[in-house]
Amino acid sequence: MTTWWMWNPAGTVPVRRFRSEASLARSAPDTEVVRSDDFTCPSQRRRATAARSDFLCVTGDPVQVALVEQRLWTLLVALRRAQPLRDALATAVPRAGRAALVAEPSRELAEFDRRFDQFAAALRVLVTDPTPEQLRHTAALD
Repeated sequence: MTTWWMWNPAGTVPVRRFRSEASLARSAPDTEVVRSDDFTCPSQRRRATAARSDFLCVTGDPVQVALVEQRLWTLLVALRRAQPLRDALATAVPRAGRAALVAEPSRELAEFDRRFDQFAAALRVLVTDPTPEQLRHTAALD
């Protein structure tokens, strides 16, 4: 299994010196780093890993790349936060009246998944077609 991490692009740079980036990621607070180990579900880990791998291939205007990085960071944090809800929905026992309780969180997760997949698809296109227009398009996704 490949272990990776992503530092918050808007986070404060640590003052202390570290032996390696891996030691920095291990010692950093959870609010500043998203780690591959944060995703307990294999399919969510694959999604996050694929998006991060595609981002590592992105080149171009530094301002646009920074916007893409910020968007990826936001989506990875949201994906990590949604993990407990996904686990709860997956293990929920069907009972009378529960459908109404599950409907809204399920819709919100479906909308988030759609936005995440749209961004991941734009990243894949950007990697295969690294044009300034595609970079601007990916950076402008909301």
